[in-house]
Amino acid sequence: MKKIIILFTIIISINLSAQEKPYWICFNFSVDKQSDATDLVNAVDMMMNADEMSQLPYTVFLFEMNFANSTSGFTHQLCFLGQNADYFKQWGGGPGEFAESILANMIFENVATPYSSVLASPLIFDSEKAGEYAYANVWDIKVKDVEKFTDLAVDFIQANSNNFDGVIELHEIISGGENGVTHIMVARSNNLGDWLRGRESVISNPKSQPWFANSNKYSEFINSFAGTRLKVYPAKQ
Repeated sequence: MKKIIILFTIIISINLSAQEKPYWICFNFSVDKQSDATDLVNAVDMMMNADEMSQLPYTVFLFEMNFANSTSGFTHQLCFLGQNADYFKQWGGGPGEFAESILANMIFENVATPYSSVLASPLIFDSEKAGEYAYANVWDIKVKDVEKFTDLAVDFIQANSNNFDGVIELHEIISGGENGVTHIMVARSNNLGDWLRGRESVISNPKSQPWFANSNKYSEFINSFAGTRLKVYPAKQ
């Protein structure tokens, strides 16, 4: 985690096939000063655009948190999305040492504090729209009955597919979930204003009511946070 696999967030969603089941890894960290955060983001941007990263197989997302409660200890998220498990066979090797990676690592070690790391897999997610929307709200959920909860989520997301200017996703947490969190839901839109309008439409949609009436029977809401995408680096292969 000290190597600069550091700061972005995927909160993305896909409809998966059995052969191509995606996975993602997110690193959460905090930076106290905005000027330090700017320096770190610029250094990461230079590293990601260096020739040495030209074969990077992951789509990488960098997010800055906008809203969080007092227990959320991170300001940024760095996420890596791979198309299937084979993409992670060499995971952990780091980007190697070259001028841009050395600089990014040095700045990270000086200004950032690692918070947590999460391994997860999308359950309901449109890979073609990965990185398309800049604003995202994330809900951490402890699911008690996965089958019934997922059925409700599928119906809820389908009911609002033309009612929300963005995407709604469901992801399964494999490792690193906080406080018993087993799943996350993500709603993405172009910006906070569009997201709020979409929220109003979703809440007023009669077809959303089975979700609001029944989802808490099979799950427990744990936490939520929201952020804005700063950077997206498409997979280079």
